[in-house]
Amino acid sequence: MFKISNISRAILTVGALALLIMLKFPIWSIYLTAPQYPEGLEMKIWHNTITGDVQIISALNHYIGMRPISVEMFPEFGYLGKIIMVVTGVCVVLGLIGRWWSAVLYYLVLALADSLALYDFWRWGYDYGHNLNPEAPIIIPGMAYQPPVIGYKKLLNFEAWSMPDIGGWILMIVTAIAFFIVVIEWWMSRRRKKMKVVKPASAVALAFVLPVLFIHCTTGPRPIQYGSEACASCKMTLVDKHYGAEVVTKKGKIFVVDDLNCLVKFLKNGGVAPADIAGRFVTDYAHPGVLLDAEKAVYLKSEGLTTPMASGIAAFAGTGDLEPVKSLTGGVALDWEHVQQEF
Repeated sequence: MFKISNISRAILTVGALALLIMLKFPIWSIYLTAPQYPEGLEMKIWHNTITGDVQIISALNHYIGMRPISVEMFPEFGYLGKIIMVVTGVCVVLGLIGRWWSAVLYYLVLALADSLALYDFWRWGYDYGHNLNPEAPIIIPGMAYQPPVIGYKKLLNFEAWSMPDIGGWILMIVTAIAFFIVVIEWWMSRRRKKMKVVKPASAVALAFVLPVLFIHCTTGPRPIQYGSEACASCKMTLVDKHYGAEVVTKKGKIFVVDDLNCLVKFLKNGGVAPADIAGRFVTDYAHPGVLLDAEKAVYLKSEGLTTPMASGIAAFAGTGDLEPVKSLTGGVALDWEHVQQEF
């Protein structure tokens, strides 16, 4: 098998050493929001412990029959650190060998580690969310509470996000880089055979590849920072947690606005090109801090609503939340299409 370029060899070796970051930083994080916890609850998973709002989350889980979360629940904490060091050592050796077969094996080792870690997390979440105490204070027949492995899931009135933290992103990025080096070096080898020219272009290719990896990391909404973020349209600081919206681009950039008229104007004035928009999200009036897909939400327009920029429109997840407010303030229900026609 042919040798890979010195640049690719160095990138693989440095990437392997970067895996040790998982010993110093959290690997995964789970974020929860609910009406009674608008600022959210967070739990961070490290290689040997769990930190964050663990006691509060455990106390809440008790009401629906889940077991208390503790370090003792995870035997993996006893040996995960050793596995990280062994995988790092193996990958360093494979990177230094500098052959195409060793780069392939490097990638396969990391891909297997990623897959086993995600499966173990899923297996634990399935057991934790399905094996409930039959004598729990709250029992909903047929209901399970398995947390998401990665991404978003709604559990009763809680919005749950599960995403890699610093350590997890490092593992995934190093794995992706290894895959692209394998592909690029194979392609360059075939090209050299045809053209009889040696051009070590691994670094140049990776310069284009790495941005692509990050483009898809964050294309969803994130909690609005009220009191510190300014509206992208009117430049006013967002302060009312019942209102607000986000425009998320396909590159992961997020623009926040404080009112629905600001959102519509921002979109109509070309704040983001339509082709670049990954999603539009609006704050749930009935559940402050929760963001809804703008096209799926329902809206109430009423003079009785005091909105930040006087749009008089609030968003709701469904008519069940909208009607009680409408009975107090009056007004008319709208969908997203009609909201855009208002301004």
